[in-house]
Amino acid sequence: MPYNDPDPSDPNVLVGVVLPADAEAMREMAYVFAEEFARMGYDKSQLLSVFQNPFYAGAHGAYRTLGKEAIHAIIDECLVAWGSVRLIDRDNGKET
Repeated sequence: MPYNDPDPSDPNVLVGVVLPADAEAMREMAYVFAEEFARMGYDKSQLLSVFQNPFYAGAHGAYRTLGKEAIHAIIDECLVAWGSVRLIDRDNGKET
């Protein structure tokens, strides 16, 4: 078998599938994206740019499905919960 051709009998071949999802599943996914980036220190404008950027297909799909107002509410809620997280480098005692 040539090097670049996948072997159909190989159990490690990457297979992607599309699963049906309703608006509630999109809402949960949007919360996960917003929480993850908020915990990494993103502010509201940075979070909103993630949802508006088509490069982030999952977040952008949630933005298109739920609309701007719903995404703003999700971002605000996640920032209230996680927006005050501070990262400290213990090696030098400085905030990052």
